[in-house]
Amino acid sequence: MDYLFSLAKRSDTPEILKLYQRLIGTPGCTWHTGYPNRDTVEADIDREALYMVTDKRYRIVGVASVETDEDEGECGLPWQSANPCYLSRLGVLPEYQGRGIATWLLQKVSAACRRQGHDGIRLWVGTDNTAAIRLYERNGFVFKGNAHRHGLDFRGYERMIGNTDKAD
Repeated sequence: MDYLFSLAKRSDTPEILKLYQRLIGTPGCTWHTGYPNRDTVEADIDREALYMVTDKRYRIVGVASVETDEDEGECGLPWQSANPCYLSRLGVLPEYQGRGIATWLLQKVSAACRRQGHDGIRLWVGTDNTAAIRLYERNGFVFKGNAHRHGLDFRGYERMIGNTDKAD
């Protein structure tokens, strides 16, 4: 793939915010004009938890954040991983969707999380975000149940990423 995977830097903040803004209002997207915002992006960058994909011209075409905080919410679902991380804010520019970038980004993020000692990735996806649901299910994420969070309905998914995981 002719893309570069890397951690985002503070200087990338404006371009990442533009990417997020481009996705607001697309089918299934739960984001709004106040979220994700500059504080969210900069906090992710400062934690070295915001990954990005750039094209040949160094344009940011995809991003994903990884949370390690337990306040991402257990919601009583039957999670399996003992040391999970939480995938958040994965997005690909509309004109780059359908090229396998999100799958490639998931593989790279999974490998990074595994290197950091995590044994699973958990995520929440809006119940109406059928494209994202298909993406996650195609990439080995297992549906764990529904939850109402932040005033919205979500589906919880988990993927184990132990050393026996050959997909990454």
